[in-house]
Formats: sequence, C-alpha cells, structure tokens
Amino acid sequence: MPTADHIWLGRTSTRPTLFRQIATRLALFTLVFALLDIAIVITTYSRQPQSLAEELLTMEAAKASNSGTAATNLLAGPPGASRWFASYLASESVPAPSASIHQSPVKGDLMDWTRREKLAEGYRISGVRTVTIDGERKWLFMQFEGSGIRPYIPVIANELLQHVALPLVPLSLLMLLFNVLAVRRVLAPLREAEIQVDQLDPENMTLRITEPSEPREVATLVTAVNRALARLEIAMGTLRSFTANAAHELRTPLSIMQLSLGELPEGKQKQQLLRDNAQMNRLVNQLLDLAQADASPLDLGDRIDLAEIAQRAVSHLAPIALGKEQDISFEDLGDAQIHGHEEAIYRVLRNLIENAIYHGSGNKPIEVRAGPGPQVSIRDHGSGISEKDIPFIFDRFWRKNRQNQEGSGLGLGIVHRLVEIHGGTIKLQTPPDGGAQFTISFPRANDV
Repeated sequence: MPTADHIWLGRTSTRPTLFRQIATRLALFTLVFALLDIAIVITTYSRQPQSLAEELLTMEAAKASNSGTAATNLLAGPPGASRWFASYLASESVPAPSASIHQSPVKGDLMDWTRREKLAEGYRISGVRTVTIDGERKWLFMQFEGSGIRPYIPVIANELLQHVALPLVPLSLLMLLFNVLAVRRVLAPLREAEIQVDQLDPENMTLRITEPSEPREVATLVTAVNRALARLEIAMGTLRSFTANAAHELRTPLSIMQLSLGELPEGKQKQQLLRDNAQMNRLVNQLLDLAQADASPLDLGDRIDLAEIAQRAVSHLAPIALGKEQDISFEDLGDAQIHGHEEAIYRVLRNLIENAIYHGSGNKPIEVRAGPGPQVSIRDHGSGISEKDIPFIFDRFWRKNRQNQEGSGLGLGIVHRLVEIHGGTIKLQTPPDGGAQFTISFPRANDV
C-alpha cells in the first residue's frame, strides 16, 4: 500500500526540474534571437533595393557560369518577374531585345553594372555581368521587370543562408550547449543537497547537509536548512527527554496507587481500578521503551542469549496472563545467541508477549519459542489480524478501534524500531487456525 511519502514523491517526480526549465528557456531564447536576426536581415535588405538588384543579377550570372553553356534560354530569371531578357554581348553594343523590353545602350569598355528604374507598376532592372564559359570571357546582359519583393526572395534566402544560418546556427548551438553545461554545473550542488536531504533520517537528528562553497544562493539555502535541522534536533531532544522523565516520575505514584488499591474491599469497582492501574503501568513502560528506542545509539556489543531473555519475560508476565485466565508455554530450541542490548531485547519480547496476552484467547496457551538459531516467535490464538490492517500495525499510536481503551498503539512500533536497530527483521504470520504469530530474526552472534 503506498505511503504518504510515496505519494508525495510520485507527485513531485512529474514536475519539471529546474534544469529542464532553464534549458528550455535558453533554447527558446536562442530561437527568438535567430528569428529576430532573420527579421533584421529581411528588413535591412528590403530597404536597399539597389543592393538587392545587384545581388540578384550576380546570382543569375553565376547560374550561367555554372551551366557551362552560352545558351541564355537556360536562365529562367528571378521568380515573379513579369518580363525577362538575357543575351551575351559580342561587342560594345547591346543587341536590341524584344519590343517589350527597353534597350539600354552601353558606351565605352564593358564592365559590370546595374541600373534600377521605376515604372508605373513596379521597376525595371538592367545590368551586365562578366562570365566565363568554357574558358572564354563573355559579357551577359540581363533585364527584367517586376514588382514587390518576390523577385528578390532568392537573394534574401541566399543571404540568410550565407550570413545568418551558416554562422549563426553553429554559434547558437555552441552557446546553447555551453549555457546548458554551465547551468548543470551551477545546479550540481543543489542536486547534491537534494540527495542528502532524501537521506536524512528522523532517527538520527545529528545529520546535516554539506554546505557548498558556491554558488552563494545554494550555500545560503543549505545553511538555512541546517539551522532548521539544528532547531529541530533540540526540539526532538527536549520532547524525548520529557517523555522519559514523565514516565519515570509516573512510576512512583502508580506503584503507591497499586498498593492502596490492594487495601480496598473486594468488588467490581476494585477490579476495574486494578485493571486501569495495570493499563497505566503498561503505558508508562511503553513510554520508557519509546524513549530508549529514540535515544542515542545502543551498545550492541554484548553477547546475549535470546532463550534466557525470553524465559525471563515469560516469568515476569505470567501473573498478568493468569489474571486474564491465559496460559503461557516456553520452549528453548537452542542456538539462540546474538550480539545486542539485553534490556532492549527484553523490552521487545515483553511488548510482544503483552500483546499476545491482551489479544489472545484462553482456550489455548500463548506459545513462546526461542530458536532454532537467532530467532524468537510468539504465537497467540486470538482473533488474529486482518490483511488490510497488516501494513499499519507497526505505526506508532495506530489502533484499529480508537474507542477501545486497552492499548496505546505504541507496543509494535517500539518493537519494530528496536529490532531494526539490532539489524533484525520481524515477520507477522496469520495461521489458518486463527491467531497471530510474530517471528523475530537476528544476525548470528558470529556474523556480527
């Protein structure tokens, strides 16, 4: 069943990362810059008709040179030209074109030239270009009429290719790559901080995030988070100390109350008060267990016998079981040696046996087995635990029925934490004939 942490991580994982957002914006900025450059080139050339005319005739002459033939009918002329004429000159005089094309006489030595004339419905472009055909130098006379910017589209497209696309695209890609790498490097400390934040353990409040030397904004953020963690560590320490101190202080008045209740005359009211007092004693003991589980790391270097501790827990809790008309059986299957903290293991077994007593049935005894090997199992024959409740039973303060006054929901949470500290595992089984069986397994003494 997904936990709140899993749901939160699932939602944040669908959000775009800061790196992706910055990289996307850089790519859009590069695209806008390229479009702006194209717009500037088009605007600039559209305001220079003479330059456009010169470039256009030069492009047409280049087509003739590249064709390698003197046939002018291969020149189609610019797109959108209403009239087009091209001819090679054999002398200094210009041949007479068709009647629809204006003749432009040439005087003196031939040279490249371009003339633009305004017409009622557009313009006329005339000019001569020197070309080389099969190693022979020739002069090509060209003239066309048109209107608007359409005839100049090849010139503008060539200009965009030669002076915008070829230099700008590689440069823009290099700049984009450089910026992306720079952003990745700048965000690397933030990513490292994110990883370290995910590794923070509520059970170890001394952990801190490594503060990077740069950039300053990330360093400032990490420093602020570390200050918050320090304040949280102080608050958690205060809370744990209060829990332990309160539990210790409650033990004495509860013991006095137990003695005073024993002097009352027999009756239902006395029995109810004794049960309430026992429940309060159990809660106080669990608060002490909780304080120990959340305290500084335990010394796990002692070699202890699980069978001995289990037998002691059974002996201490036998009177409570008898008071509830329960029997307890103990069996030592051998080889149950581990390294660990004796008092913490005792608290684990005591909580599990208490749960079995409070939730078991008097028809069959509670079965406690130590071994074979480094494990202990506690089996009761009560109503058992439903499948839908199993994911929550180790959560602190969780109770299926909040109206039930017995139990605080702390026992199994404490057990899980102390077993985890010892590097062990706890497994719940629901036998077919009813009840519940908890099996705790630890690393062998020689393996630790």
